[in-house]
Amino acid sequence: MRTRRGDARRNRRAILQVAGEAFSESPEVVPLNEIARRTGLGRATVYRHFPDRHALAGAVVAEYFGALKEAVDATMNGRRTFRDLLQWVLETGVSMRPLVTLMGELPPNAQQQYTTELIAVLSPPFHLAQAAGQLRDDVRPTDLAWIMAMLTAATDIDAASASTVEAVGGDRNAAIERLLNVILDGLFAAPRPATGQPAE
Repeated sequence: MRTRRGDARRNRRAILQVAGEAFSESPEVVPLNEIARRTGLGRATVYRHFPDRHALAGAVVAEYFGALKEAVDATMNGRRTFRDLLQWVLETGVSMRPLVTLMGELPPNAQQQYTTELIAVLSPPFHLAQAAGQLRDDVRPTDLAWIMAMLTAATDIDAASASTVEAVGGDRNAAIERLLNVILDGLFAAPRPATGQPAE
């Protein structure tokens, strides 16, 4: 019995590892059959752990939240800056586009639950950075949800659009990196003075 449980845990871990890699490497959602092939496990084994791709996506997201909470702890303890943490969060959202797509297929209340949890996890280091003067004081934790949504929309281009960008000499990855830096620089820059008030 213990051996079976140990095998089940190892299989689940292998599936999640391969799924995480697949969600990062491919621009499209990888089917469960392909996940099974990459892990070297039978389809029945994969489906026993995850009956559909949304169940698998939910498990990968749970793994992500575990890593996120560890990163938040490091930030709260001064071992990592909030800018570094936020950059990792935004880069993960961009690189794991298929996962974002799957989560977008969930019912609105389920999507809201994940967004609420994400903001709740990021709020403590957000407020800490703001109190330390590292983060501009006119933004709120809930603004992060808007930033992530806009970044997702900005990087969600189809093959035809990508070809057009490349045809004029554009590099998608380089452009995304610049966009991330623009967003981060804006968040961590001093806010503009109110209308009618001169800048110091």
